[in-house]
Amino acid sequence: MPELILALDIGTTSLSACVFTPGGQLKASAFAPVHSWSKLPGHVEQDAAQLWASTLHVIQQALARAGIAPGDLAAIGVTSQRGSIVCWDRITSEPLGPVVVWSDLRGAPRATEYQKAGYPAHPHLVAVKLEVVLAGLDRANLAWGNVDSWIIWKLSGASLHVTDRSQAWAMGYIDGKTLDWNGPVIAGQAVDPKSFPALVDTWGVLGTTTIAVFGAEVPIAAVIGDQQSALIGHGCEAAGQMKVSYGTSATVNVSTGAAMKFISLAMPPHVLSSGSGRTQYCLEGMVLTAGAALDWLRQLFAIQDHEAFEALAAATPDAGGVVFLPALLGLGAPHGDFARRGLIGGLNSATTQGQIVRAAVEGLACRVREAVDAVRAGAGLPPCDLLKVDGGLTHSDSLMQAQADIMGLPVTRHALREAASAGAAICAARGVGLLGAAEVAGFATYDRTFEPRMSADEAAEKFAAWKAAAYS
Repeated sequence: MPELILALDIGTTSLSACVFTPGGQLKASAFAPVHSWSKLPGHVEQDAAQLWASTLHVIQQALARAGIAPGDLAAIGVTSQRGSIVCWDRITSEPLGPVVVWSDLRGAPRATEYQKAGYPAHPHLVAVKLEVVLAGLDRANLAWGNVDSWIIWKLSGASLHVTDRSQAWAMGYIDGKTLDWNGPVIAGQAVDPKSFPALVDTWGVLGTTTIAVFGAEVPIAAVIGDQQSALIGHGCEAAGQMKVSYGTSATVNVSTGAAMKFISLAMPPHVLSSGSGRTQYCLEGMVLTAGAALDWLRQLFAIQDHEAFEALAAATPDAGGVVFLPALLGLGAPHGDFARRGLIGGLNSATTQGQIVRAAVEGLACRVREAVDAVRAGAGLPPCDLLKVDGGLTHSDSLMQAQADIMGLPVTRHALREAASAGAAICAARGVGLLGAAEVAGFATYDRTFEPRMSADEAAEKFAAWKAAAYS
């Protein structure tokens, strides 16, 4: 009987396919970049057809590297960027336009209208921009969904149009009491409810891939939002447990168990997982531009690659009084100020490129501390004593050390870097009965812990000085 699990993680800047054993051993993986573009200010788009082609390519690569055939898989789990919009034709399965990425701000005017009417909306919600995206499209055979819905539709040979509530919650169309689609909101926008994906459990067999597309009928056994998947990949499902994922954004998630807690729109509750009549929740605080801010600076300075950027940051002992506020898309948690812009301050005639790079690394670490402190305080939790981290940016030892320093506590790094893949594998294994809730410890492995090089008092003083300069 097959026991291997394939985890698909379709992120904002990269996507991956990872083959796991039920015990958490990574047998093989493959990665591909995801390209975005902006034709207008505030717009962020991707190519839906290319996203599918790249997903199929990394699947083939991962299976080849593992030395297995599609039929050797017991299940597939899918996790993806949340809150993006893909529209396609049900008959042809062809995209009707580009992917509108979660960070796209074309819904900002509508969000303002909803806020004035008392509806909790922010510019990233699908619910404030779907009307704009659908304008001008042929709706006769329209299907739409998040990236997970699109990939599952293609894998299943156009037989599954689904999403789970951890994904759907981020769209803004879910009724918080019933956990079903919010009919009045949908009707008010004159969007056909039949164009929405069906809501399914986070894990459990949803259907299968097709032989024509995949080479075998393999159960698709999990679908989950990327940040929630990473929380599960860290083994942090119990109330009060937390992780930070560093990617395009940096995202803090704290499990609140069966209780849905509300702090503010800048630190909203999310469904962590849902199934078998049981729903788990988490709180989220997002630093909107993390890796995106460092990439912008790298391109500005014509630094060729991430390794050269990291080497410059590591070789520069301090920022020389330079202050960096990473807010290229506004400020997320705890501020919720989407109009705020980034800042580089404290420059003088002796400032070096390395000091600005160093300031960017430290500024991001400070923003993450802001979000961590605010989410835990809002949830009524004490300060944490260990920070669990994952994501592509955690490859940067300089950033991880700066994070440990400014937090004044140890930072431990997930060995897989992308814990969302581990979470998707865990959920898929649960979905086909290969794992129970207590049998996931092997997936959460860590390769290094960064110890703070300053006391908690020194860290607090440095953090306070950064805030005073960044927000003055």
